[in-house]
Amino acid sequence: MTSSTTSSATSGVLGSGTSGAMGDGIAPAFYTAYAAVNVKQHVPIALSLERPNYSKWKAFFTALCTKYGLLGLPDACIRGWMYGSCDDTVLDLAMELDQDARALYVSIEALFQANKEPRTVVLGQEFHSMLQGDLSVDAYAQQMK
Repeated sequence: MTSSTTSSATSGVLGSGTSGAMGDGIAPAFYTAYAAVNVKQHVPIALSLERPNYSKWKAFFTALCTKYGLLGLPDACIRGWMYGSCDDTVLDLAMELDQDARALYVSIEALFQANKEPRTVVLGQEFHSMLQGDLSVDAYAQQMK
């Protein structure tokens, strides 16, 4: 995916320039209803730097926002969902003071997309030098995947 495609995809997910919690004219009751949503039920994996699971997390998270019709809507709710579905190490690198949901999303995406080409080279080298050793066929296939 090119950077322009990525940029338009993320702006489609979280809108552009959302004004924040109460500045968009949506009633407080709207936030209360969605604040009760358990993000872990919809995004069953935690985004982590240790496990390369950004693509999977993004698919779950985008589906959650789409399901509730929140694309470009309540910023505080969406940020809360991201906070609840990311590992602390990811948040430590991506979070900034007074950051809206879109900026947080773009920052998270940059963590995982910035080193895509070098990571591809490293993974290719690891794949071609992989040995089954003591691993079962299932474990070896999973490692290859």
